[in-house]
Amino acid sequence: MKVKLAILFLGAFLIFGCSKKKEAPDLKYTLEEFNLILDSTGAAGDKDAANAIKFEDYAPGVNRVNSRPMVYQRLSFAVVEFETEKQAREEALRLNQYYSRNWLFDKVEGEPILEDLMIVKFHAANPKRRVQRKPVNIPSEHAAPAGGGEHH
Repeated sequence: MKVKLAILFLGAFLIFGCSKKKEAPDLKYTLEEFNLILDSTGAAGDKDAANAIKFEDYAPGVNRVNSRPMVYQRLSFAVVEFETEKQAREEALRLNQYYSRNWLFDKVEGEPILEDLMIVKFHAANPKRRVQRKPVNIPSEHAAPAGGGEHH
């Protein structure tokens, strides 16, 4: 009886005690992937010095070279690359903004056109929102076909 009990405990230890929890991989957009998606949006770099990114406003981990101010339909926003997805998410949470993978989209919250663009193109989310916003102003290439749409 004692031998069976010892084998049971040993088996349980080997199964549960030695297993390593697999961590989710840190998802990142490469600069090429990010630029390809961003270029397809029609957004352009903002050359206005008044909209320059103030890096001291952000947490450590910002890639200063790839981050830049942008304009889409006359609305200014910033795309800020971080080293990790966790850093981008934490900064989005702190600033109440959107992020996707290792990128933060700053000055997007409260601008429905920019929110829709980030949600549709980058599958971005605002971590402060318990319920994520559904895009309304979907760019024309993502619009539902005529006669289609949701049925209630």
